[in-house]
Amino acid sequence: MKKKYKYKYNPFSGVLAEDLSTTLVPRFDLDQIISKINNPEQIAIEFIGKQGRGKTTHLIYLQKLLAEYPIFLLNSKSTFHKIINHRSNVVFIDSIHHLNLFDRIHLFKKKETVIYTTHWNRKIECLIARKKYCSLNFNGIDPKLLKEIIHRRLKLAADDDSDHIEIVTTKEVNALIKKFGDNYRGIINHLYEKYQNGSNNK
Repeated sequence: MKKKYKYKYNPFSGVLAEDLSTTLVPRFDLDQIISKINNPEQIAIEFIGKQGRGKTTHLIYLQKLLAEYPIFLLNSKSTFHKIINHRSNVVFIDSIHHLNLFDRIHLFKKKETVIYTTHWNRKIECLIARKKYCSLNFNGIDPKLLKEIIHRRLKLAADDDSDHIEIVTTKEVNALIKKFGDNYRGIINHLYEKYQNGSNNK
């Protein structure tokens, strides 16, 4: 990509939650998943894949569409009681591996619907909890999808609302995929460094 345009900020810096609808290209049918969540039948819906594949971004975006339900972004210091004692029977959980096995099974048993991100599938745990299970895989990367994501980020950060922004070529997109595979986070971090070290942003 030719770096001759001016941007309000680095196009590949962190995206605010309110801008997700502008930059995110969903990898699954949102209406279908929302229908599963709103269905009275209890279910566990997992977003599964390696780090950097977009699981958390999609989880946060989906929860924004269903803001009546809480989201818990877990880390090694997170506690289980806040989740299990929350009045909502539908919960969104990022990085469910920070809960131990017994807490996860307890969660699946007590909450009607759990939407979560994971590196490893939790099918056996759901079977133990007698919870219906749906898994969405975050692997692989579509060159057209990546090209659209890059375009949207460039447009959001542009100095004006015109369409006069630089165009990423198919060749450039394929080169990124060849280098980083389906590691979306790695691609975005690479582009961030490229623009941070350039003269695009003010």
